[in-house]
Formats: sequence, C-alpha cells, structure tokens
Amino acid sequence: MRWRLELILVPVALDLLLWLAPQFTIAPMTSEVAAWYRSLGTTDGLPGDAVAMTQQVADSIDSLGQSFNLLSALVSTTLLHVPSLLVGGSMSSPLSPLSMSTPAEAVAFWIVFSLLGLLLGVIYLGLLARRLPIGGMSGISLRLFAGAVIRQWLQMIAFVLIVLLLLVAVYIPVSIGVALLALLSPGVASFLALASGAITLVLFFYLYFATAAIVMDGLSAPAAISRSVNLVRTNFLPTLGFVAVSTLITLGIALLLMQLANLALWIVTPAIVISAYIGTGLAMALLVFYRTRYLGTESSLVA
Repeated sequence: MRWRLELILVPVALDLLLWLAPQFTIAPMTSEVAAWYRSLGTTDGLPGDAVAMTQQVADSIDSLGQSFNLLSALVSTTLLHVPSLLVGGSMSSPLSPLSMSTPAEAVAFWIVFSLLGLLLGVIYLGLLARRLPIGGMSGISLRLFAGAVIRQWLQMIAFVLIVLLLLVAVYIPVSIGVALLALLSPGVASFLALASGAITLVLFFYLYFATAAIVMDGLSAPAAISRSVNLVRTNFLPTLGFVAVSTLITLGIALLLMQLANLALWIVTPAIVISAYIGTGLAMALLVFYRTRYLGTESSLVA
C-alpha cells in the first residue's frame, strides 16, 4: 500500500462528506416518539422506577435522533471494511440538516444510501484486491474491473438479502418463544433474548470472509457463504485472533484520533487521512489473511 494514495480516496472522501455535507436527520420523528414516552411517565399511579425508565428511554431516543445521519449508510464498515473516523456522527456539519418528515421517506433514503454504500465498498475493496499479487482481481485492467465491480455489487446485495432472511428465520421463532416464556418465567425469557444476540455474533463471525470471497475471487453469494463458513471452521482460533487484534487496533486508533480531532478543526482532515491509511492497511491484511488461509486449506485437502 506504500505510496498508493489512491487506495485511500474512497474512505477519505466519505469521511469528508459525513463531516461537511448536510446531515440527513430523523430527529423530528424521534422527537415525537421521545415525547410519547415522556407522556407515559406522567401517568397517574405509575411507580417511580417506571417513570425513571420512561425518561431514560426518551432521552436515549432523542440522543439517537440527534446523532444519527442517514448518510452513514454510505460507509460499509462492517461488511466491506471501509474505514471511517466519522461514521458515528461525532463531528457536526456546518450546514443545516435535511430533516426526514415521514418514516417512508427515511427508509427510502436509507435504502438508496445503503445500495450506494455497498457499491462504494465493493469498489474500495476491489481496488485493494487489484493491487495484491494473489486472487482473481490481481492486476485486472480497469475495463474488466468496472464489469467485475457490477457483478460483485449484485452478489453483495444477494448476500445481504440472504443474511436478512437467515436473521428473520432465527428471530421470529425466538421472539415468539421469548414472549411466551415471559409470561411464565421472565428470567428464562431474558436469558433466551441474550442468547439470541450471541447467535447473531456467531453468525457474523462465520460469515467474516464472505465479502472477501465475493470481491477477490468473484464467487456467488451462496458459494462465498459456504467458503467463509468452512474457512472459519478450519481456522477458528487464528480467525478469532485476527478479528480481535484488528478490532482492538481499529477502536484504539479511532479513539486516539477523535481525541486529537476534538482539539481543533484543522486536525480533523489529517486525522481522517491517518484513519483511512491505517484502516486500509487492516483491510489489505484481511484480504491477505483470507487468501493465504484459503490456499493453505486447499493444499491440505489435496495432500
């Protein structure tokens, strides 16, 4: 990645957009929901604990509405490992926000931004894979690269839809079970709800290499899912270690850079560039880790 500054253009441009562009805010809608919760707290005869809880929920909803920016859907940090320092809405735009007036409007913008985010993420990860001497994208011409990006983008959309269907298939029966158990044993119901969250983490852990397989090797979404599950199963501890180390580095660097960025506005742009550079290095490390583990697994099977 040394001196390949074009590789960090996508994350730098997205962070600058999140910082300088108007915020697409849902604050008006969340304010109405928060006001409804606060009105519940004024109900006669409501216990003090319940009043305090409704106020806390209302404050949390208000805080979420103020900080959440629909433009953050343009940054696919989880799926396609696009680094971002400002995706959490920590820096406010100097321009007036654009308020979403209805849930349908907010959902429409979110879907459009999410689809664009997947496309930008595929372009970003594809540019990294093109510079590596391994994988199907290595050294590919720009003309072929454009066609590959479209195919990979469509497979990424299919991958997201498959994951959503899996989550729905898991959470509908779990939600029904939690609701029924809550009538009999609230403690068991709480444990089951917690366990369902753990199931989600395990699912995403086993799908950790799916996006790399789609971008580097041009696999279909089902084939990428199958390869990712097999790779994680056969390389469980190394994969767990890689995820843990890369997550710690990402969180640590982000915390340090945000502390520096809060000191003065002129520090924000250098902090964005540094974050993109380090995050891009980690993304390339992921691609190398995936490909070498895949080749190692294939070699052991042949032997």
